[in-house]
Amino acid sequence: MDSRWWFVVKRFPVLSEVLHLLFPMVLTMTLELSISVVDTIMLGHYSALHLAAVGLASSLWLPVGCFLIGVTFGITPLVTRHLHGRQPKLVNLYMSQAVGLSVGLGVLASLVAITILPYFAGLMATEEETRQVSVTYLYIFAPALPMLALMTAYKNLFEAAGRPGFPLFVASFGLVLNILFNYVLIFGNFGFPEMGAKGAALASALSLYLAVALFFVYDRFLNKTPLFTRLVWRYTRKFSILLNVGAPAGFAFAFEVGLFSSMTWLISSFGDLALGGGQIVMSYTSFLFTPMMAMSAVTAIVVAKAMSKEGVDGVRKRIRVIVWLGLSYVSSCFVITQLFHEQIPYIYSNNAQVVALAASILLISSCYQFPDMLQTVFTGALRGFRDTRSTMIAFAVSLFGLSIPFGFWLSHYSPWAETLSLRGFYIGLGAGLTLLAVILILRFRVILARYEGRRIASPREVA
Repeated sequence: MDSRWWFVVKRFPVLSEVLHLLFPMVLTMTLELSISVVDTIMLGHYSALHLAAVGLASSLWLPVGCFLIGVTFGITPLVTRHLHGRQPKLVNLYMSQAVGLSVGLGVLASLVAITILPYFAGLMATEEETRQVSVTYLYIFAPALPMLALMTAYKNLFEAAGRPGFPLFVASFGLVLNILFNYVLIFGNFGFPEMGAKGAALASALSLYLAVALFFVYDRFLNKTPLFTRLVWRYTRKFSILLNVGAPAGFAFAFEVGLFSSMTWLISSFGDLALGGGQIVMSYTSFLFTPMMAMSAVTAIVVAKAMSKEGVDGVRKRIRVIVWLGLSYVSSCFVITQLFHEQIPYIYSNNAQVVALAASILLISSCYQFPDMLQTVFTGALRGFRDTRSTMIAFAVSLFGLSIPFGFWLSHYSPWAETLSLRGFYIGLGAGLTLLAVILILRFRVILARYEGRRIASPREVA
């Protein structure tokens, strides 16, 4: 086995470079997302209304949370270029900015989740119990939003430095704790009160706080070559460089997740069981999307590294490898989903109506994974060039300019509206993702032509 791996390394160095980062990052993100999957599975077997309530609450806070996550994406290209440009001390400046951004924006997001989002939950829920559970979930989970941003900042730091092992450990440990917390708090085991969705919110919040504590303790006291060695207080308030790169990425990420959330809001008019079916589809497709998110992060890292060392030719080699890996992955997902679309929803719920609805939507969602993979990879490639504004605009135009209007028309006004029902929204989503992939690929070609014959090597360009 060792001799075979050595042959791959020598024969395909670009492939080995990508896989060295990709495997642990896929595992890390899969384990992180598994927390949400565990919540969905346990709540689906606890109560269909509690499942719908968490789906509604998640659709409201996820765009806010994903903006916080996206803002920290700016760390990846900046840290990568500094480390490979032999300026590691500047990493402290960007991590100090990340701390300031995470705490400041996180507190603001928590206030929004407590004061504004419950109002929308009340408008969209058709059952009083669903409304009450959604609001309570938001109240309990909201204080953990700053920790969500801080955890992502630490994870991006370690991965950009080529050390994905510890984030993998944190994700594994967090998943184990979350399963234990959920089992105890949702169902009321070991003498604890039976809390349902409130227990799931508390379990997720506790897991985030513990993850940040693990990162801090390890890097500060146990890591032999620490990455974040000193908090520079004045840069916790001066975060313009990180914000310029991260804010558009945050908006783009929030737009994508916001689209799924908007669909949840739109299908809420079809009833709470439809919300439950939509939550199953969102949980399953998000789980499949996790390796593609890892591909996006890896793409940003290897593009930034290649531009600082090899130039455009090195970028092209790595993009080809990542796209072929992505095509292989989504082809496998397509086949599995098409073959087992009727069985998969039973993992999440035993309600026959919810399962039947989710099964029909899975047939559609498996088809748009191909353009979804392409847009994810090229989003990461553009982020490696620190070109995040064009990505933000492309997301807004394709997803909100095409997906929602087209999906709404298909579900309500098209000749097939009665047959398609809420499935029309998912067809619209596929159309928007296809347009998005085309726009981002064209933009990437423009950026490559602009940097032809150049490398990002000087300290000024790196910074």
